Amino acid sequence: MVTLLGAGYTGQVLIRRLAERGVPLRAARRSAPPASSPAVSYFSFDLSRPDTWQNLPSRSEVVWLFPAEPPEAVEEFLPDLLRRSTRLVVIGTTSSYRQSREDELISEASPLDMETPRVRGEEFLRSRGAIVLRSAGIYGPPVGGLAGRNPLDWLRRGRIADANKFLNLVHVEDLAAVICRALESPLRGEQFIVTDGTPRRWREIYDWARAGGYLGEIDFTGEQTRRSRRLTNERLLTVLRPTLSRTDLFRELQRLEGALT
Repeated sequence: MVTLLGAGYTGQVLIRRLAERGVPLRAARRSAPPASSPAVSYFSFDLSRPDTWQNLPSRSEVVWLFPAEPPEAVEEFLPDLLRRSTRLVVIGTTSSYRQSREDELISEASPLDMETPRVRGEEFLRSRGAIVLRSAGIYGPPVGGLAGRNPLDWLRRGRIADANKFLNLVHVEDLAAVICRALESPLRGEQFIVTDGTPRRWREIYDWARAGGYLGEIDFTGEQTRRSRRLTNERLLTVLRPTLSRTDLFRELQRLEGALT
């Protein structure tokens, strides 16, 4: 059995993938759970409410999909989690890494920002055997009644201030594939950066979209709030060795724009 703590965008893709394999699934939601389906059974769970912790199924592999914070609650919950789970995979974010210069290449050897509560929570779980997957920006089509995530929409909405800033992405299907691989792996206490392995500057994406007729002219204005960085997935590919099938960003953008089926 696999239990998902969180059933949002990535969780919905995982539910579909694991259900296709015939894996029994349970998924936690903080709000009132919807009616269970043949694919998944829902239960109430809220890290801030210890009375819901007992709802976690026993003898289950657990995928933790929401931010592991506050760390004090994570530590308090751990005994219940260890008692009921056989394996733990935690989804984190690549913003967890510190950065000292513009366009720096970030790897698992880069220092973590341990002042951030989420990072402390993730590292506490990793010290107890969890695999932490630190994900780049997630994109992909609509799934499970949830809206898709299209980087071109971020440009259309004027969310990008600096065209020279690097963008690091992972398709939601590839992230789900990595999670499934982590569940199968005997490794414990590891961390991996999950990205398609090809950082691209926003200018490159914008120029491609303009040439293809997907975007009109955009004025890049505003204040950049974070340094540009590049992410490497070398350790992910050589140690965990998942199969990534959605690494061609421009082909995937064509799919999201309806130009490919």
